[in-house]
Amino acid sequence: MQSLSSGSVTYDGLKIPRTPSVRSEGSEAGKKLLRLQIRVLGATTKAAYETLCDICKEREGDRDAFPDFRAKSDILVPRRDGRVLVSFTLACRSNHRKPHDSEYW
Repeated sequence: MQSLSSGSVTYDGLKIPRTPSVRSEGSEAGKKLLRLQIRVLGATTKAAYETLCDICKEREGDRDAFPDFRAKSDILVPRRDGRVLVSFTLACRSNHRKPHDSEYW
């Protein structure tokens, strides 16, 4: 099994948040995992965005995660080269919010 390194500490994988597009919950037993959190802020208001706006909730339905991570499991293991690929979408536009933000930060 490949591992991740951060300074002198080695990890067995990366734990991402469970969102609607993360298909299953992986086992943490016996694994040292690095935990990932992404916080999305409005560039002008600095407001934290944790859910979709009302406009996007209608379009996306129950997929109310923001950001929405995409993976087979909530535990990602490194590839042979030691890297981990994390995929997520921001399914809501910054200018949908009031007061409007021009972009995310």
